[in-house]
Amino acid sequence: MHEVYYDDQCEICQAGVSWLRLLDRENQVRAVALSDAVLPEGLEIEECLRELRVVTPNGLLTGWEAVMALARLFPATRLIGMIGAAPVFSWLGRRIYRWVALHRYALSRCRGGRCRSARPVQVRARSTMTAFWSCRTIGFGARAPLVVGAWASGLWNNAVAHFRLFRRRVTLLDGRLTLLFLGSATADMVPLFFGERFLAIVYEGVAIDPGSSKMRDWLRRHMDAWPERIHAVTTTHHHEEHSGNLQWLAERAGARLIVNQETIERLRTLRLPRMRRFVIGQPPLLSGEVEILDGCLPTGTGGELQVIPTPGHCPDHVSFFDPKHKILFAGDAFMGSYFATPNPDVDSLVWIESLERMLALEVEILVEGHGHIYTLREDIPDVAHVVIRQCPREALRNKLEFLCWVRDQIEEGKREGMPAAAIVGSCFPWGRRWSWERFGSELTAQLLSGGEFSRAELVRSFQRPSGDAVLPVVYEISRISGRKGPC
Repeated sequence: MHEVYYDDQCEICQAGVSWLRLLDRENQVRAVALSDAVLPEGLEIEECLRELRVVTPNGLLTGWEAVMALARLFPATRLIGMIGAAPVFSWLGRRIYRWVALHRYALSRCRGGRCRSARPVQVRARSTMTAFWSCRTIGFGARAPLVVGAWASGLWNNAVAHFRLFRRRVTLLDGRLTLLFLGSATADMVPLFFGERFLAIVYEGVAIDPGSSKMRDWLRRHMDAWPERIHAVTTTHHHEEHSGNLQWLAERAGARLIVNQETIERLRTLRLPRMRRFVIGQPPLLSGEVEILDGCLPTGTGGELQVIPTPGHCPDHVSFFDPKHKILFAGDAFMGSYFATPNPDVDSLVWIESLERMLALEVEILVEGHGHIYTLREDIPDVAHVVIRQCPREALRNKLEFLCWVRDQIEEGKREGMPAAAIVGSCFPWGRRWSWERFGSELTAQLLSGGEFSRAELVRSFQRPSGDAVLPVVYEISRISGRKGPC
C-alpha cells in the first residue's frame, strides 16, 4: 500500500487524487488529506504542503520522484512513469515541480472552498486572483476527460430511464398511490438532457401537480384508460410543469380545486419567459372560484394530508404529509440532495429552514416532484429509475448539509473580499465529485436557458433581498449592464 499525503485545498492536488482513484483498480494507493492529526511520525505538515509525500513499502518518496513512482503503479500510466524517471526528463520534471512548490500557497488559494489544512492567514497573504484562476483552470484541464465521460454517461442513463418510463403508469401501496408519467415533444428534452421527469401524482383520490398544458394529451390518455375517481385537485406550487392542468383536470373529473392562496394569486397573472413557454408550456390563467388550501387536505378515503409550508424553491411552495402512512409529497422542495442550477425565484436561506421543518417529520416515504421515491420500506417494490433505496431523512439531511456548505462558502468569500465570479468558483471546487460529474449537464442548462438556470444563480439565491422582491437573474443583469459573467 502506498500512502499519499496531499493537500485537499489545492485543485491540482484534488485532480491528481481523482485520477489515482480512477486508475487504482487493485487498491494499491490510499490518499490521505493533510492535517496534523493524520501525519505519521517523522512527517511535518509544512514539508508536506511544499511537496507531495508518498510513503511506500520501501520508504519515503517526495516531489517529482513520488509522482513518477505512482505513475509506474498502473498499466495505463506506467510508460509515463518510466519516461519521467529518465535522466533528462527527470531533471526537467523536478524543476517544474519546484516552481509549483515555490508558489504552493498561492495555488492553495483555490483550496476547494475552505482553509483547513494550511494556515489561513498565510494562504490569504500570499495568494492572488491570478493564482486562483490559474489553479482552477489547470484543475479543470486535468479533469476534462472525466467531465466529458461523466456527461456522456449521464446522457445515456437519462435516455434509458426516459424510454423505460415513457408515459407509464406506476401504481403502489395497493392502489393508494399512482404516478402518471407525462411529456410532450418539446418537454421530453428535459428528461433526456437533465434527467428530470414529468408526472402527475394521485394519492387516495387527490391529484397533486397534474403537469403542464403541453402534457395535457397524455394526462387525458391516462385518465381515459384509468377509471380512478379523483375527488380533489391541487398543486405544490405555481411552476408550469406542476400547475398547467389544474383547472382542466378539476372540471374533467368533477373534482374540487383546492390551491394555496399565494399560488392562486400567481397563477392569475403568470407569464413565462419565451424558452419555458416553448419547452414546458404557458399555464392557462386561473379563473373562476377556487377553494383556498388551509392546514389540511381531505382525501377520498376519509384520511387527510397535512399542508406543510416549504418555501425556498419558490415563495408559494407547500408540501403534503400523511402522518398515518408517513408519506411526504415534497414537490420541488426536494429535488435530490444536490441541485445546482435553480430557477430565479429560489431563496436558499429560506429553503434551509424548510428542510429543517421537513426533517422534523417522521417521513418513511418521500415522493419528490420529478419522478423519484426515496424509501427503505418493503411495501414499496423496486421500480427501476423511480425507487431509490435511501432513508428519506438521510436524503433530506444531505440536501440540508449541501446548502449549508454553499452558504458558508459564500460568507467566507465575502469576508475575504473575493470577486463574485471567484465565489462561484469556490462553491464548485473540482475536488468535489458532484462538481465535475455534473458540469456538462449544468453548462447545458445555462446555455439553453440563456443563463437563467446556472451555478451562479445558486450563489445569488443566498443573497435575496428581504421581503417579496426578487432580484433580476444573472442573464438579465448582464444584458442591462453589459458586464459578462455572474454578478
